[in-house]
Amino acid sequence: MDKTLRIEKPVTAKYVCKIIGVSRPALHRYSKSGMVRSYKLGGKLFYFETEVMEDLRKCR
Repeated sequence: MDKTLRIEKPVTAKYVCKIIGVSRPALHRYSKSGMVRSYKLGGKLFYFETEVMEDLRKCR
């Protein structure tokens, strides 16, 4: 079993909107409601692609 640590870079809201096919206001609503995990840094929201995909699978 490979126990290497995989570091994932945060992605922007624009990127997440593109990959899941929603508008920015919709993504913001998902973040605000807790449906999708997000992180705020310097006034901007960031996401981790794997977390977004996990969160959306749980909602289905």
